[in-house]
Amino acid sequence: MVNAIKGLYITCDIPMAQFIINMNASLPQSHKFIIHVLDNTHIFVRSDVAGMIKSAIATFREQNTYEKPS
Repeated sequence: MVNAIKGLYITCDIPMAQFIINMNASLPQSHKFIIHVLDNTHIFVRSDVAGMIKSAIATFREQNTYEKPS
């Protein structure tokens, strides 16, 4: 019998994949969203968390963007 799961396939660089994996690990078991880590740069996640992942990445990038002092 075949089990199909609807999800979202994410391709990213290794540091961003580690960020997503760490974000998933910090959640309680009932809210975990990673279905399968395929390799270092590819992750299969639940499709309903796309917005949450995008907003977390945007916040992370804003916090880690260098701004030249005036």
